[in-house]
Amino acid sequence: MTQARIVLRDTVLERGEQLLEITKLGSLTELINVMFARYGRHLEETWEVKPMFPSFTQPEPLPETTTPTTAATPETDFRFGEPLAGL
Repeated sequence: MTQARIVLRDTVLERGEQLLEITKLGSLTELINVMFARYGRHLEETWEVKPMFPSFTQPEPLPETTTPTTAATPETDFRFGEPLAGL
């Protein structure tokens, strides 16, 4: 049997000892084995929140790509040397 050593915080160790009294298991090793066997898959499946149903919200629109155009220079009859008329 492969062995591994783990370190538990004080509060976790206290909780483990409480669970040992309730479950009547013989050791913390047995308790951890039971927890992995019973709840490991649940932890794995629920670790990240995944939507159960497809989202019905509208997707964000992609930015529009515009090609720069050169504006035609309007022809004008304005000349700097002449007075403004028609105002």
